[in-house]
Amino acid sequence: MNPVVAVIRRWTKVSALVGVCLGAGLCGSAWAQTFKMPCDVEGTIPSLNDRKLDAAKVVVEIQSLGKNVFLKINGPKLYQVQVTSLATEEFDGKNLTTAKEMGAYKKHRTTGLEAEIRLEREPIVLHAFHDVSYHGKITRVHVDGVCTYTP
Repeated sequence: MNPVVAVIRRWTKVSALVGVCLGAGLCGSAWAQTFKMPCDVEGTIPSLNDRKLDAAKVVVEIQSLGKNVFLKINGPKLYQVQVTSLATEEFDGKNLTTAKEMGAYKKHRTTGLEAEIRLEREPIVLHAFHDVSYHGKITRVHVDGVCTYTP
């Protein structure tokens, strides 16, 4: 079985259990299980003549609670990205999960800064971008790489 499919099935079970627990009023608080996956990535900044960032090892954290997906890339500063499909007063979020990939997108309502993380399912390939301020200008950083599933 595809490892990402296995994770999604596990999330479905965890989400269902959390829903039953909260609906019945049996739990004081509920936490989604965090799945961590290592990735070897390389970043580029297209607006700076496709400037390449040093390759890095990062960890993608994946959580799901109900219909919402929470994705986070932990690594060197320019590789750090955090997105959620949850819409709040501050951010617009969108779930980008399809049969071929899992992902989420967020946009800050005031500043317009955007971020997105997508994980292709077979093979597991990471694609992400996020906007940063560079010398007073908004610059987009792209992150791409291959992830490995470790059960």
